[in-house]
This record gives sequence, structure tokens and C-alpha cells, in this order.
Amino acid sequence: MTFWFRWFRWSRRFRRSRWFGSCSVLLSAVLLAGTVQAQSSESGNSASHPQPADAAQKRLLQLLSQPLPGHADAQDSSSFYNPDSLYQYIDGGADIYLLYDFQILLHQDFKSGAAELTTDIYDMGNPEDAFGMYASERAPSYKFIPSGVEGYRGKGTLVFLQDRYYVKLTGSGATSDALLDQFARALSARIGGTRTFPPLLQKLPQEHRVRHSEQYMRKDPLGHAFLSPAYVVTYASGQKESKLLVSVANDPAGAKARLEKLAKHFRETGESAPAPELGAGGIRAKNSFEGQVLARTEGRYLIILLNPPVNGVEIVKSAALGLR
Repeated sequence: MTFWFRWFRWSRRFRRSRWFGSCSVLLSAVLLAGTVQAQSSESGNSASHPQPADAAQKRLLQLLSQPLPGHADAQDSSSFYNPDSLYQYIDGGADIYLLYDFQILLHQDFKSGAAELTTDIYDMGNPEDAFGMYASERAPSYKFIPSGVEGYRGKGTLVFLQDRYYVKLTGSGATSDALLDQFARALSARIGGTRTFPPLLQKLPQEHRVRHSEQYMRKDPLGHAFLSPAYVVTYASGQKESKLLVSVANDPAGAKARLEKLAKHFRETGESAPAPELGAGGIRAKNSFEGQVLARTEGRYLIILLNPPVNGVEIVKSAALGLR
């Protein structure tokens, strides 16, 4: 499908093995290479930590303070990883976390009777980046559960999103499945905060939307830096899938400037023409990479529909109406 060549070229950079081994996952090597060093404790051992040194560590430790479900006891010391040391824990998978401005990770092992459990709590800094990270590693086919804002289960795993946190739990041994559920509920209650997806997603058309397809792209949507950041939602019409991308500018002038850059890109690589049926400034464009697109602005948003179906004009206009 040539219309989404750039998207898949971008997403293939995210494709690595999942951290818990049994699931496939989208991970990236989009940006941020360089020398990375482990976060050191006062003793020089990066696997353990001294007493909490800052508010972020204290906040994370409070989420795992006693009492815990199943009378779980911590095994060894907690470990913290920052942007400079995350690769030591998830070598080959850290880049995408850094892409979403990862702040700090708390890693802790627990034991409860015959069950063993590992908790990884990623502080992503804000709900939007936490959602972006979570959404990059999920797939519509997963078994979703009502943990936090949303979560999903796998064999011996439970993952959920809530507020600025992306939480991953893994368990093994007898009763571990029940313990995963109990830990998820306890952590969700302690996290509190935002329990909804980014509000913009609720404003986009619901009809024919592919559930659990929503994404937040912080860098280079469709390979274009000028479209950052953007939200993406998939729509299905029969066997045809379309992608609705909403690029968020600072103001209406910024959105129009993005549309002008997009039109220029298509004029240089294919063709672009006015589409007044979409509204003032709307365009129809195509090339051999992105395929066909419809685009227009609404306030500070640039709305782009890739591989538009027969009712593509209505989808774009409906999205614009919702964003007013």
C-alpha cells in the first residue's frame, strides 16, 4: 500500500522484540543515539540505589510502599534508571522511550508465597507522552482489560496506562495471575490522576474507527518534522483502511503554515490541487509514497486523511467540526 509507505518505513524502525519476550512490539531507533551511562549510586553500583535523592524517586517509591497485595515482600533493593541508563535494562528498546521523553523507571522484584512478580513503573513526564509510549506497544488484537485508563493482559504479564505512568507487571508461579490483578488495582488507586485518553481523541469521528488504533506521534509523523506532534486514528471501510492524522500547531497561523509545507511537499513529489469541498484552504494531493490524501486546517489543527475512502470528505469535515 503505497499510501502509507512513509508510515511503515517509520514504524519499522520501532520493530524490536518485546520486553517480556512472548509478544511482538513496536520499538524504535528513530532518534537519540550516543553514549549512555548507567545511573550510579553512591557506592558506584547502578543496579541498586541510595536513599531517594529527588521527588521523582520518592513519588515512585510511595507507589510500592507497604502494605502490598498478597503480603508481597520486596526482593533486593529497588533500581532506578534514567534516560542515560535505561538501555542497561532494555538494551535495544530504550530509544523509543527516549523519543517520548522518558523521565525515570522504578524496577522492583517481589515475592508472595509461591508467586514472583516484577514491577516496572515508567514515569513519562506527562499523560500525552505516557499514552504515546503505551500506544506504540499495543495492538488492536490484544486482550484489553479495564485497568487504569486502559490495559491489556498476556501470559504472565499485565500492562496499563494511567496519568503520566506506563506500568508493566510480570509474574510467575502459582497464584501469580491473581497477584498481577491485585497489584494493578492497588497501583492504579495510588496513582490516581488522569484516567482518560487525551481529550483530542474523543473529538474525532467514532463511526468506523478501529478500536485501540489511536496513536500519539511526538516526532516526525509521516517522516515530516513539521507535522510534529500529531495524533493518528485508523478507520476501516470494508477492506479499506484510512489513517486520520491531526497535527497540532501552536495557533491557526501555525496550522496554515504546516498545510502550506504539506502542499509544497506534494507539488514537488507528485501533485496537489485545491479542494474547496473540504473547506477554505483544503487540498487534494497524491504521490507515489503517501498515496492520496485530503487535508485542511481547523483552528490550530491540520487534519490529514490518508488513503481516503469514498466518504473521505465527510470524515475530514466531521473531524474539523469536532475540533472546533
